[in-house]
Amino acid sequence: MDRDAALAEMAQFPEMNPAPVLRLDREARVLLANKAAREVFRQADLIGRTWLELCPGMSPDLWRRVLDETSPPEHEVDIGELRMVFTHVRSESGEFVFVYGADVTIQRQNERELAQQARFPDMNPGPVLRLDLDANILLANKAAVAVFGPDLAGRCWRDLAPGVDAALWRQIIAATEPVSIEASVGERVWVFAHVRDHESELVFVYGADITYQKLAERALRQSEKMATLGTLVAGVAHELNNPAAATGRASEQLRESLARLEQTHLELEVITLTEADQAALEAIERRARERAGARVDIGTLERSDLEAEVEEWLAARRIDQPWVLAPQLVDQGFDPAGLTNLAGTFAPGALEPVLKWAAAVFSVYALLNEVMQGSSRISEIVRALKSYSYLGQAPILEVDLHEGLDNTLVILRSKLKAGVAVHREYAPDLPHIMAYGSELNQVWTNLIDNAADAMNGHGNIAIRTRRDGEWVVVDIEDDGPGIPEGIQGRIFDPFFTTKAPGKGTGLGLSMSYGIVVEKHKGRISLESRPGMTRFTVMLPMSGPPVTSASEEKRS
Repeated sequence: MDRDAALAEMAQFPEMNPAPVLRLDREARVLLANKAAREVFRQADLIGRTWLELCPGMSPDLWRRVLDETSPPEHEVDIGELRMVFTHVRSESGEFVFVYGADVTIQRQNERELAQQARFPDMNPGPVLRLDLDANILLANKAAVAVFGPDLAGRCWRDLAPGVDAALWRQIIAATEPVSIEASVGERVWVFAHVRDHESELVFVYGADITYQKLAERALRQSEKMATLGTLVAGVAHELNNPAAATGRASEQLRESLARLEQTHLELEVITLTEADQAALEAIERRARERAGARVDIGTLERSDLEAEVEEWLAARRIDQPWVLAPQLVDQGFDPAGLTNLAGTFAPGALEPVLKWAAAVFSVYALLNEVMQGSSRISEIVRALKSYSYLGQAPILEVDLHEGLDNTLVILRSKLKAGVAVHREYAPDLPHIMAYGSELNQVWTNLIDNAADAMNGHGNIAIRTRRDGEWVVVDIEDDGPGIPEGIQGRIFDPFFTTKAPGKGTGLGLSMSYGIVVEKHKGRISLESRPGMTRFTVMLPMSGPPVTSASEEKRS
């Protein structure tokens, strides 16, 4: 290559550079500028212009530094939408200054984004932590420090986060999806989401404070409990009212019956009775006592005919008020033949006082039996209520599921007895389990009450129990219209209800799901089609996990 060609190639070299290149004299005048420089400064010709007027921020003081300092400073400046860095290099003679420009627009934008990302954890209002695969904390933001205290770097996350044990940590580092846990730290309730980054071999933890959400959920559950309690109270009040009223009526009538019995005693005392007569009276009293608890089981028409025959028999013997004595004598099992045999036992003048006394004795025993039945029914309801609520007992205790189901049926009897037939198919070998007995009874109440509502108070409910491996299983099935398939997936969602407006809160099944799944670590499922709806509850025989008093209070 000859000398002229080499010079021509050297002359083209700056033009070939994609970045701005300029040659300046010591007065900062442009002697040479390539195409890239002209494009950056948007000038067709830069020759003769001064660098101080072309380059923003280039002051006389800065130019003197370019000329005098051993390492001339770089100059970074915005030119239009570009961010440029200009490097100044003096020639060996010091006669010229070469300026080389570099477009750093994208680089600076990336740096800003990286800086923003570096600041992002501290901008997050919730705890953010970065962990290695051994659960050691590498980085924690200010919110995490506020929750767990200072000097978190180097500490083990498993020692700080309640519920994160070795087994769960293995699950976290093996997962491809976020793994979330709920934990109480101090007085706050948090959800911590763990995200494994398989590229960086790090685990990121993001915390969210759900304390107020939990308080709202507890208030909603309490509201549902109160609504259920209101329904139960109304039913129980109705159930108690009937035996209480019957007992009250029987007590009032008993006063009159005792007065009549005393009067008949006085009438018998004026009659001379033989030992045989006394024995017959004792037999009549025993008969009255036995018959008072087991009335004669005959049809209405047959009874009416028998009373008429007895009344006619009494009237034929001129017994006073035969229409009053006849029903009571029939209740004791007397018919005309039996009365004839009785009449043969006593002297003719003693028959009427004896029959009146027999009727009075029977009336007293019958009323006493009514009082006893009413009080027994009241005691049964009270016992069922106490057992239903597990009043005065520990939260977790050994529970007989059959007893809980039976007590629930007693409490709901007023709602079920109108037209609902309950069929119990209990496994005889069903073991007792450790559980929250009172809360399980809430589940049975919700499921049975919903079944009765679904059938509009008329139909059949089957309750079945069985053991399946390490689980005990309860099926509650009704023959109502069923739940449409399209909404079955939402049946346990809060506030979702299939009942008419004002008939349900939509919290009963959601609360039941929480009790079974979250509190007892069990399972609850639904199978439904027209004519059959079955809820299946599976509870572990090992019982629910033991929680602290503070966790129990929050749940």
